[in-house]
Amino acid sequence: MKFIGSIFFLISSLFGAEATLSKESIVAGERVVLVLSANGTDVKFPEITNVGGFKIISTETRQNKKNINGTVTNSLEKHYTFLPLKSIEISSYEVEVDGKKKLTKPLHVEVQQANTTNSPFSLEIKIKNSEVMQFETVPIEFIFKRDKNYQVQELRFSLPKLDDFWVKEGKKSKAETEGNFIIHKMNFFIFPQKSGDFEISQASINVGTVSKSRDIFNMLTNQLNWKTIFSNTISLHVKELEGTNLNGNFNISLHVDRREIEEDKGVNATLKITGNGNFDDIEAYELDINEANIYSDKPLVKSQATLVNVKGEFTQKFSISSKKDFIIPALNIVYYDGKSKKIVTKNTEPIAIKVNSIAQESVVVKEAIKEVAKEEIVIKKQSGNTKLIFAFMIGVFVTFFIMKIFSKKKYKLPKFKDDREHLKALLKKRGESEEINKKIKEIEDKLYS
Repeated sequence: MKFIGSIFFLISSLFGAEATLSKESIVAGERVVLVLSANGTDVKFPEITNVGGFKIISTETRQNKKNINGTVTNSLEKHYTFLPLKSIEISSYEVEVDGKKKLTKPLHVEVQQANTTNSPFSLEIKIKNSEVMQFETVPIEFIFKRDKNYQVQELRFSLPKLDDFWVKEGKKSKAETEGNFIIHKMNFFIFPQKSGDFEISQASINVGTVSKSRDIFNMLTNQLNWKTIFSNTISLHVKELEGTNLNGNFNISLHVDRREIEEDKGVNATLKITGNGNFDDIEAYELDINEANIYSDKPLVKSQATLVNVKGEFTQKFSISSKKDFIIPALNIVYYDGKSKKIVTKNTEPIAIKVNSIAQESVVVKEAIKEVAKEEIVIKKQSGNTKLIFAFMIGVFVTFFIMKIFSKKKYKLPKFKDDREHLKALLKKRGESEEINKKIKEIEDKLYS
């Protein structure tokens, strides 16, 4: 029977497939490598995306020659690295070897939960309040402790899954030393976008430590070993906020570069919102002014994290032109103030803009021409033919000179780098010719359609 068993083992090792584990018993956070191996010239391994429900982190293929009892065979190995968080059963896998299907034996991985009190590494999530308001700026802290006796080569931190939250990285702090541990604190701010009860899942940090090992030549080498540390989970209750989607403390202002313009000119207005809170949720503003041409820039939002909140600045610029006087209406911001626990509304003041019409300048020019004409008539009555001709020539010259100065020049369309710059230049010439008016409408249709 022993002889038959030996023959079976030899045959399976020569022509079969085998499954092994790098470790059969681990502490939660350690990686396990599943190795599928087979001997043959044409080997096809299965496509594996997870083992026991845990995602494959990396794969590797190795090939080497084996000499078993004088017979040289080609050995192929496929390595699947995964991170089991609980004990699992691994079923058989089918491997095709030289056209024949072979099954591996089932395996088992025993996973023990880490003892955080005696562990050289730990990761903890801390939050001040477990009950918050929707859109509120919520500080969240991740504290990683590591034993300074371990030689840590690399750290890779991963946030928990936060699908229903905006996330903003907080101000970075330096590592601290506490007894035998080095403490790293990572600060973030989360902004809940929905109301309800949530569980913030585990964060993780991959720790790469250096250990000494000997190679095939018995030489000491440094080997990087990876271990994953998981945090606790926390529960969060988010109360619904009605009436606004802004939560914090904001101030709003509107400034213009001038309050009186010519008909062919424009006024530049700048809207600014400052304070602290969820600036990323502020939407772009729109101005509604009758018979005015309005161009609006895309808002610019800048924010900076402090130790307690997120400060920011929202800026939006407008360019406005019109043929008659107009008023820039009041703009407002509505937000929830966490200190007073009330909805607050703040407004800008309406701004009146006076527009000087080009038509008034035309009247002045016409009156000047009339005055010249009157003087010609007087000269004509008081002088003879020579003086009449002389006065007439002077009148023609003066009239031509005045009209030359005040007449509207034909507008030549220059080249511009984009339609926006072209439109700004054309608005200054509105009404001077049909060609200009037609071009303005053409570009406005293109930009705002």
